[in-house]
Amino acid sequence: MAALMSAIATKAEPLSANEQRRIDAIFAGLQTENVPGVAVGIVRDGETVLARYAGLADMSHKTPLGPESRFNIASNAKQYVALMTLDLAVQGQIDLDSDFRTYLPGVLPEIEQTITVTHLITHTSGVRDIYDLWGLTGLTWYENRLRNRDAIDLLNRQTGLNFAPGSAYLYSNSNYIILAELIAAASGEDFDDYAGAFFEGLDMASTGWRGRYGEIVPNRARAYGNYGQWFEDPAIANLFGDGFLFTTLPDQLAWEQQLQRAGSSLSADLIAQSQSRPDANLPGEYGYGLEVGTYRGLARVSHVGSTGGYNAFLSRFPEHNLAIVVIGNTAEIGVVPLGNAISDALLADEFQADATFPAGPAQLQSRPANADVLGLYDVDSGTLIRVVERDGELFREIEGRDPVRLIHEEGNLFAYESNADLKMAFDRDQDGEARMRIFFPQQATLIGSRLPALTLDGNEGDQILGRYRNDETGFALSVEAVEGDVVTVRAGGNRFDGRLVAPNDIRAGNYRLRLERDETGQVDGMRLDGNRIRDVALERVDGDA
Repeated sequence: MAALMSAIATKAEPLSANEQRRIDAIFAGLQTENVPGVAVGIVRDGETVLARYAGLADMSHKTPLGPESRFNIASNAKQYVALMTLDLAVQGQIDLDSDFRTYLPGVLPEIEQTITVTHLITHTSGVRDIYDLWGLTGLTWYENRLRNRDAIDLLNRQTGLNFAPGSAYLYSNSNYIILAELIAAASGEDFDDYAGAFFEGLDMASTGWRGRYGEIVPNRARAYGNYGQWFEDPAIANLFGDGFLFTTLPDQLAWEQQLQRAGSSLSADLIAQSQSRPDANLPGEYGYGLEVGTYRGLARVSHVGSTGGYNAFLSRFPEHNLAIVVIGNTAEIGVVPLGNAISDALLADEFQADATFPAGPAQLQSRPANADVLGLYDVDSGTLIRVVERDGELFREIEGRDPVRLIHEEGNLFAYESNADLKMAFDRDQDGEARMRIFFPQQATLIGSRLPALTLDGNEGDQILGRYRNDETGFALSVEAVEGDVVTVRAGGNRFDGRLVAPNDIRAGNYRLRLERDETGQVDGMRLDGNRIRDVALERVDGDA
């Protein structure tokens, strides 16, 4: 992919009148008067053709955002951690194919599998996400003065992984916290000092990590959220690697210029390599701290970052020598839709035609009776959808979302009351099993298989009652009641209902609980999956509810 970063000999064309009008219209739709906002930049053919600011950096002093404003770009920091790792590898100080504990002995001592540096870079390591682990401990990370040592301490208590290294992809912030520690060990310097000198070499003098909690970040754009009224996000954690990098829009655009012109202290070959994938045979599409994929048929390298009110999005179209950077200090403005809208304004004539998908079944069948479609469906997107009947009407229910009434259109086809383009058809698969199909013109058809109605009553249900604990995190949950397929769970002070979807499979809140049984068939533990953690062992510690 060396062509990604080919040098540009011609001078960049400024925005045309039509392009400027389109972008002006996009900004006109933003609500940024006397509230936090965004900074947006465009680099084309190695030159900045737009740098624009809208909104406030500090609501208490009405300070506007400007070139000096420093934002936390959250996970967009990962590209620089990967770049530093790659640079050290080129210098011979790190072997990307070696187990990372070659440089960090003693980290993850309970894990025997080989985890290479490349596994960490590409999120194929299987290491569990530290924020989800902190969630299990009951700790609210952004209200605590957490440091990398706190993350490593918890990771060191883990006795298992999400999956075997290299066998799957699952984004985990832990990977890049470990990489920051690896960089410090390999370089012999504190990570923030090493990174500071690295950014100086890239002419990004206003970019860097805080050395310690409480350190002043000059011209920091404060982050805000609107919860009925505006609040400043606390975010007092001081972690390195996975995010928490403070930078300005001019610094970000300076880096984009280097990427397009190859005029950098780093070699052109290293820069080109940093925009590719380390190993195309590994699962996923993750490269050196970046997503390597496509957008509307065009090759794109991108990433999104979000932490509290801070949000960042970068979108690079290497074949068009175009980069769009959006960084903001409020989640009220979606940086991804904004960045994509600007991409559309500049590249509309280059896009391939959007893929279209069926808006409904090729052949309608007769309308099924309501009773024939009720139940719980396991959709291939991983979502559980329950179809229920209320006063003769069908409703779609998903945990954590408002119910939606299904409006009958014709035959076996129904439309969502909330979106007429979103439709659901009920029929049977080739084996005669009940299923639903979900149609939307902008996405591939989803299929949901109806799960058999399950009940655990009497002695069978009583077997599940009790308390379960994970020693790695101290997380505990109690199963308090089982009635039919409803399993009442208490965890972290919250009490909620889960659903039995298979004899040994419970979905409760954001968690999947897989029951484990001893040789006599008695439940003696569970395995918990949730978001970015998998296969967390919970041992039964008390037979009483």
